Amino acid sequence: MMRIDRKNMVLSVKSGSVITKNLKFDGTVVAGIDCSFLGSIEAKEVNLGRGCVVGGVIRAEEVTVGAYSSFNEIEAEDVVVLAGCRGNRITAKSDVRVAKNCEIGEIKAGNRLLIEGNSKIGKMEARKIIAYG
Repeated sequence: MMRIDRKNMVLSVKSGSVITKNLKFDGTVVAGIDCSFLGSIEAKEVNLGRGCVVGGVIRAEEVTVGAYSSFNEIEAEDVVVLAGCRGNRITAKSDVRVAKNCEIGEIKAGNRLLIEGNSKIGKMEARKIIAYG
């Protein structure tokens, strides 16, 4: 289900796993395909695979959300959301990048918000908003 590499400080979650409790780790969390997190994730860096579901809040410096994943809320420094994701809220201190076909309720970026392709975003706030594709 979960494996920790203490040398590189990487916690890897096996594909298809269901984590029912909050997850807190001082390094990088890497989740496989179709993982479900019922609680929150707190780490230095979070990388979610395709089709993951996070019910709680993701708190990290860098967050990458895999394609066709869904999440509740993200609080991070930099955020990358890949194609087809669904989410309620993203709060970033720096940059947010959103790929095509995403549905996100609210995005607050401290610096830049890049929107690639056609996405549905309810509310946007950033110093610079760039939409292309």
